[in-house]
Amino acid sequence: MTSKNSVEVKDLVVHFETVDGVVKAVNNISFNIEKGKTLGLVGETGAGKTTAALSILRLIPNPPGKIKQGQIILEGKKLFEYDSEGEAIEVISENEMEKIRGNEVSMIFQDPMTSLNPVMTVESQISEVIEIHQDVDKKQALKKAGEMLELVGIPAARGIEYPHQFSGGMKQRVIIAIALACNPNLLIADEPTTALDVTIQAQVLEMMRDLRNKLGTSMLMITHDLGVVSEICDEVAIMYAGEIVEYGTLEDIFNHTSHPYTEGLFNSLPNIENRYEMLKPIKGLMPDPTNLPEGCPFHPRCEYATDLCKTRKPKLTKLDGIHYVTCLAYEKGTEIKMEGGRIENGRK
Repeated sequence: MTSKNSVEVKDLVVHFETVDGVVKAVNNISFNIEKGKTLGLVGETGAGKTTAALSILRLIPNPPGKIKQGQIILEGKKLFEYDSEGEAIEVISENEMEKIRGNEVSMIFQDPMTSLNPVMTVESQISEVIEIHQDVDKKQALKKAGEMLELVGIPAARGIEYPHQFSGGMKQRVIIAIALACNPNLLIADEPTTALDVTIQAQVLEMMRDLRNKLGTSMLMITHDLGVVSEICDEVAIMYAGEIVEYGTLEDIFNHTSHPYTEGLFNSLPNIENRYEMLKPIKGLMPDPTNLPEGCPFHPRCEYATDLCKTRKPKLTKLDGIHYVTCLAYEKGTEIKMEGGRIENGRK
C-alpha cells in the first residue's frame, strides 16, 4: 500500500552538544506533507526550521549535532528511527541516502550567491546532478540541462555562461533548475526568496507554484514571511523555540488564529487598510535554546500568560480538522481566558 504522504516526520528531537551547553534546536515535532501539497514552516530566526529540514536529508553535522529521537518516512520508506534514548532502531546506509539526496529529495538553500560553483558553467552544474542520479551519458545530461533552464525561464543558450554573468533572481532560477533536474518527490525550499527584491521574489514564487503544479512535486517551504506563505502554501506549521505551536490549513492559520505567538506574528504586519495603525511587535526575544524556560516556552513573551503557564508544559490540542494548537488556554480544566484580538475574532 503506497502512502498518501510524500514525507512523514514523527517526534523529531535534535540537539547540538557544545562546550557551552546542549542546544535544544528541535523539540519533539511531527508533521506530514501530502503528495503535491506545500507545507509552510514559519517562525523567527533560530526557531529550528532549517535544522528540521536538514534532518530529512540527514545532513545534521555530527558532531556537534545529534538526532536524539524520532523517525522520518519518505514515500513509505523509513530513512531512520531513533528511540527516546537516542539509540538507532533503523537507519538506512549513507550510500542509500546519497542516492536519495538530489534525486528523491532536493533542497534550495537560502543564498544563491554561495550555492553555485563560480568556475563551472551553469549547464555543467545542472547536468552533473542528472549524470549522478540518472542513467544517461554526458551529452544527454547536457541536453536535459538545457531543457531545465528553459523550464525555469532561462534560454538554453545561456547554459555556457558562468554564475557571475547572472543576476540574483536568475541565479535563484538556476538553483531551482538544479533542484528539479531529477523531478524529486519532495522539494525543500529554505527561504528561497530572502536575497531577492520584491518584484523578482514574486516572479520566483509564481514560477515555483507553476512548476509544483506541473510536476506534482511536494514542497516544504521554510520562511518567516507570511506573505510568501499565503501565496504558495496549503498547510502551515508555526514553529517557536524548536516546537510546532500551531498547525493547520492556510484558512485555519490566517482566519482562525489560535496561538498567542501566531497572533503576535500577524500583529507585527502593517495594516494596508489603515496605514496609520501602529505595529504591535512581539515583546522580548526568542529564548536561549541552551536554557529554555520551564512550562510553555512562549510564556515570557505572552500577554495572556498566567502562573500556570510558567510551570506546566502545554499539550498539543486538536481544535478542528487538522487544526492543532499547543496552548494551555485550549486544554480542558484550565481557567486561562484569551479575549479580543485575532484569537477571538480570526484574521481581520
